[in-house]
Amino acid sequence: MVFFAIAIYFLRDILIILFLAVVISSAVNAPISFLERKRIPRVLGALLISLTAIAVVALLLYTIVPAAIIELNEVLKSLGDLENFEISVLGKFISPEIMKNFETNIGSISDVLLSGGTSLINLISSVFGSIASVVAVFVLSFYLAASKEGVERFLKSTLPANQENYALKIYSKTKYRLGLWFQGQLILSLVITAFVFFGLLILGVKYSLVFGLLGGILELVPFVGPVIVGILATLVGISDSWTLGIATAIFFVIMQQIENHLLVPLVMKRAVGIHPVVAVISLLAGVQLAGFVGIILAIPSAVVIQEILEDWGVRKNQIGKLDFENADNF
Repeated sequence: MVFFAIAIYFLRDILIILFLAVVISSAVNAPISFLERKRIPRVLGALLISLTAIAVVALLLYTIVPAAIIELNEVLKSLGDLENFEISVLGKFISPEIMKNFETNIGSISDVLLSGGTSLINLISSVFGSIASVVAVFVLSFYLAASKEGVERFLKSTLPANQENYALKIYSKTKYRLGLWFQGQLILSLVITAFVFFGLLILGVKYSLVFGLLGGILELVPFVGPVIVGILATLVGISDSWTLGIATAIFFVIMQQIENHLLVPLVMKRAVGIHPVVAVISLLAGVQLAGFVGIILAIPSAVVIQEILEDWGVRKNQIGKLDFENADNF
C-alpha cells in the first residue's frame, strides 16, 4: 500500500494527463456517437471534432490573443500606478499603522503579479506544464474517444483482474456526468467571457478583453474564480473614478446572481450534484498536487470520489443489514 502511494506521487503528472484525457474523451463521446449513428465512422467523427477544436483555438490565437497580450501588458504596467493610487486615497481615512501594513501587502501582490504574468505564453506554460503535455492530452483523448469503449478497454488492459469490475462500474456511473460537466463548463466559460467583456466595455472599464478572457478561464476555478476577476476589474475601475469602481462592483454582483441562480442550474443541473465538502477537499488536494491544472480537475475528481464514497456507503449498509439478519437468526 505504501509503495502504491509513493508510485502515485511520483507518477502524478502522468496520471493527471491521463485523467484529463479521460474527462475530454467522455465529453466528446456523445457528439462522436451521434455522428456514428449518422453512419460516419467513429474514427472520422473523432477526427472531425478534433480538427474543429484545433481550428477554433487557432482562430482565437490569430484574432483575439494578440490584442489580449497588448492589454495584459498594459494591465501589468498599470499595477504600480494602481498601488500608489490606492495608498494615497486610503491614507486619508485609515491610520498610519494600518496603512503601513496595507502598503507592504499590496506591494507584495503587485510584485508577484508583475513577475509571474509577463506574457500569455508564460501563463499557458504554467497551466499545462509544457507543449508535450498538451500534445499528450490531445493524443490520448483522441485515441480513447476514437475507439469504441476506449476508456473501458484501457481499464481492462491495465488494472488487476480483481479490481477490473469495480473500476468499470465506477466509470460507467461517472462518465456521463463527466461529459455533462465538461460540456456545461465550456458553455459557462464562453457565456461568462462574453458577459464580462461586453459588460465592462459598456461601462467603459479599461482592459475589458483581458478581463473577459480571464473571467472565462477562472470560471473553471470553483467558488473563487469569478470573485477574483470582479475584484481586479473593480480596482481598475476605481483607478479611473470611484463611480466607475462602484458600478463595476455592482455589475459583478448582478452577474454572480444571474450565474448562480440561472446559468448554473440551467447548464449544470444534470452534470454534477456533488457534496460541497467533497468539492472543497478535491479543490485543496488539486492545488497541492497539480497547481492550476489541479484546480480545473477538482470538480471531475470530486465526481469520481463521490461515486466511490456512495458505492462504499451502499456496501456498508448491505453488510450491516446482513449482520443484523444473521443476528436475528440466532
